[in-house]
Amino acid sequence: MWFKSMWEPAKTDEEFADVLRKRRKFIPVLAMAGAAAIAASIFLIRSEERAFLAGLYMGVGCGLLAVCVVWFLKIRSILKDEKKIRMHRLKETDERNIQVTMKAHYTAGALLIVTGYVVLLVSGFFSMEVFWTVWVLIMLYCALFAVGRLFYERKM
Repeated sequence: MWFKSMWEPAKTDEEFADVLRKRRKFIPVLAMAGAAAIAASIFLIRSEERAFLAGLYMGVGCGLLAVCVVWFLKIRSILKDEKKIRMHRLKETDERNIQVTMKAHYTAGALLIVTGYVVLLVSGFFSMEVFWTVWVLIMLYCALFAVGRLFYERKM
């Protein structure tokens, strides 16, 4: 649902078909991210101490590629049938589904900040690398939130 919430909701079936075509153009970017993870895995597999990362990257890369194939085939199937286009448009533009997605985004963000804060407090006693990593991630999240809020205030 996160992937779907990146685009404006379509009002007509033609607009929704255009949204699906835009999504389909984004799929190769995700596939390249999957391929990059697989390449990193192949590079790391030579190292005994990085074997876990090699397996993790391989799994993530293969998973991303599989999801891209499924999404591409699903979008292609929807675009071939006018009834499917209408059904999926109505499903995605349903106000309840949109509100559920927005609430899930909000809750996930709030829990991420709370969890990051707890990790920040605890990690300060054990590892400054973890502390600074979590600090940067929390500050990055806050900065992106502020920019996103300004963007959508002006847009809406």
